[in-house]
Amino acid sequence: MKKERLAKERFLKETLFRGVFWFILGCAGMIALLAFQAYRAARASLTQVKAFSDQVIQNMPSGLVTVDRENRITSMNQAARDILGPDLVRLFPEMTDLIKEMENSRKQVNRDIDLEIAPGRRVFLDITASPVRAFEDEITGYVFLFRDLTQISELKKQVETNRRLAAIGKLAAGVAHEIRNPLSSIKGFATYFGKRFEKNEDDRETALIMVKEVDRINRSITQLLEFAKPLAVEKKDVDLREMIDHSLKLVRHDLEQKGIKTEVDIDTAKTLIHTDGDRMNQVLLNLYINAVAALEKGGTLAVSVKDTDRKDGVEIRVKDNGAGIDEALLDQIFDPYVTSRPTGTGLGLSIVHRIIENLGGSIRVESKKGRGTCFIINLPVS
Repeated sequence: MKKERLAKERFLKETLFRGVFWFILGCAGMIALLAFQAYRAARASLTQVKAFSDQVIQNMPSGLVTVDRENRITSMNQAARDILGPDLVRLFPEMTDLIKEMENSRKQVNRDIDLEIAPGRRVFLDITASPVRAFEDEITGYVFLFRDLTQISELKKQVETNRRLAAIGKLAAGVAHEIRNPLSSIKGFATYFGKRFEKNEDDRETALIMVKEVDRINRSITQLLEFAKPLAVEKKDVDLREMIDHSLKLVRHDLEQKGIKTEVDIDTAKTLIHTDGDRMNQVLLNLYINAVAALEKGGTLAVSVKDTDRKDGVEIRVKDNGAGIDEALLDQIFDPYVTSRPTGTGLGLSIVHRIIENLGGSIRVESKKGRGTCFIINLPVS
């Protein structure tokens, strides 16, 4: 009996132990299952949040670039690729300077910077740089957030240029008339003395120089009056290729004299543009003359036409591989009396600028000293 009772007690203990064991195991399984489901839900939620964040970053209009402590780029969004280029591997020196400033101040830095992202292509950025911190305030990298203000900067420059041109134009008209009146008398007397002292070679030569100089001043005044008076344009349909060919014929003699090669590339299906053909010939002729003056013998003058991003626009480029323009003059090149040529009046490009604006277009210049100059005209076709 005693053995049976002990056996029963042992059996009960084993049964109770197994029950408790399986109960604990079941509870643990339930907890593990719930934990796994919670983990999956959290992971799915985290994936959704990350995907949403990635979409926001990729589609935001501002550029975003992150770098590590070695200044290697770790990520960049689509706007950054569009602004800085898709093949950017390392930071521009101007951006590296911001990192040095942050390391000293250990604070966020905001600057307006002018970057040359490719030869002849610059962008003006409003950029904010911030350090990325980990535990114990350790900096692990940097993030750059920036906006492209290039168009806004160019518009501000155009507004300022137009304001200066308007003020100078009013002044120029009055001064030109006051100068022109006595010039006729000076030329008349110079011609008279040239004939009166015809036998004296030195006197005759002096009189001829006076006449030539008066004519030169008169040409400058004519340009000045052209610049000062309201500019009238008469738009009509103009054959684009004919306009380019005709304008080049006007400088053919000058091109041949210096052995300058011409390259013409018209890459557009638009055959007609609604513009003032005579005024456009005046514009192109002025740009060609400037190019010829800047080119050495055997240089190249290239004229190209292509479509713009606007459906109703074309871009005309007049490019040379001549002496180029000093960077200090580029922002003022369309101002009156600003010229890089010793014999230039400084009014030609001012008139060009006014004509293009009156035709509803825009003109800008890209140049590097010793590498050449490119004038870029954007014109509406209708």
